[in-house]
Amino acid sequence: MVTFGRSGLSTRWQIDTGSLLELAEACDVPTRWSCRTGVCHTRITPLLAGATTYLPDPLEAPDNGRVLICCARPDSDIVLDL
Repeated sequence: MVTFGRSGLSTRWQIDTGSLLELAEACDVPTRWSCRTGVCHTRITPLLAGATTYLPDPLEAPDNGRVLICCARPDSDIVLDL
């Protein structure tokens, strides 16, 4: 389950959903994006709960407690500050 904390929306993520950014867009959750591959770091988002993994790996991972939603997928139920 992915929860967008600010938007008050919770939804299931599935492997064919793609990245967390693609899920946010499909749910009409407002986000900013640029490269979609973790290069520009435009989409660093606070991760309030849970764990994620990257595909593809970003050039540089963000600090703990933050996630690049453009190339991240959930490893567990998560809460994002979106």
